[in-house]
Amino acid sequence: MVNNERLNEFREMAYACTRCGYCREKYSDDVPTKTPAFGVCPIWEHNGGFEHHCSRGKLQIAQGILEGRLQYSEELIDVLYTDPDCRLCSWVCNAEPVLDPPKIWQAMRQDIVSAGLGPPKKLKEIDSRVKERHNVFGGKPELRDRWAEGLNLPTEGVVLYFAGCYASYTQPEIARSTVAILREAGIEIAYLAGEEWCCGVVQFHDGSISLAEDVARHNIEMIRASGAKTVVTACAECYKSFKVDYAEIWGETGFEVVHVSEMMSGLISEGKIVFKSSLPESRVTFHDPCRLGRYCGVYDPPRNIIESIPGIELKEMLRHREYAWCCGGGADLVPSMNSELATEIAAGRMAEAKETGAEAIITSCPRCANTLRDAEEGIKVYDLSVAVAQAMGLNV
Repeated sequence: MVNNERLNEFREMAYACTRCGYCREKYSDDVPTKTPAFGVCPIWEHNGGFEHHCSRGKLQIAQGILEGRLQYSEELIDVLYTDPDCRLCSWVCNAEPVLDPPKIWQAMRQDIVSAGLGPPKKLKEIDSRVKERHNVFGGKPELRDRWAEGLNLPTEGVVLYFAGCYASYTQPEIARSTVAILREAGIEIAYLAGEEWCCGVVQFHDGSISLAEDVARHNIEMIRASGAKTVVTACAECYKSFKVDYAEIWGETGFEVVHVSEMMSGLISEGKIVFKSSLPESRVTFHDPCRLGRYCGVYDPPRNIIESIPGIELKEMLRHREYAWCCGGGADLVPSMNSELATEIAAGRMAEAKETGAEAIITSCPRCANTLRDAEEGIKVYDLSVAVAQAMGLNV
């Protein structure tokens, strides 16, 4: 018998679905329609359109589990993990806080892990890498701060930069650009170097909550020891981990967390960020990361920044802001379960970007940037910090 203690905490939420079907219909504004441009669930739309792939279907499964009519099978576990937790279903349902479906899936995954039935193999491998080497890639811990060579960043200070795994190991241009921008604006930046660990985003979503809490506790302790009052990150997933997951577990951490887009937008308004040139591409579009947008409500700052760059025209995709389509890579869930499906979702998003006439797509999440580039749709993908540094004429 599986212990459903965590799921029981969300019993009322699991039973709150009115079965209206918004989570599997097409929609335009608030009206369900057959307009193909608007889908609600990327998994339901790209994986056969079966009921168990949409929010309504999985909520019925949760009820079955709670009532003892269903047990976790291998097939059911695959369904629960093949979901990017993008929260579009929550937004379209508009029943929050009564109903927030991804919280149900996360509770079910925690039960699956506590029962020894998961997470599935590839996610378990990521968990092992985070536990042993404190990053999702399994890179050597001593190489985490390689990107910062020559920058002479102190380990203590009022403002601390949290780079995250992607900027540290696979996209160092994001980290170097972020530091260069803030320094140019007159902000002294501290950095934890080897004491920075993965934020735990995969573990918060795959149900390995004990490991998630361990890495979160370490990061909080190290940040407090650094004397930082403000933590800035350019990663939407790190931002969400700090703002949502850490806050739910520990409440007040003693420091403020801001996304670099929020900080840069303010610095532009204050005249502390000055652009000296433009980008090679004059028409761009912006991809809203799910963790930055629907989880944390940050929509305007990235757009304010892009529209401030000389010679740039921002072309919005049909699905943007709260209704933005997921890149398919969130928390490494779908790529770990079905890499072809993740690529298909990303390719659909890139095709939507091209339909705007944009020559480049800008996003503010390293995982989104990586996933969208893998779709290979012939359109340039920029991280926001990299684009800003380039337009500022900074040599990073």
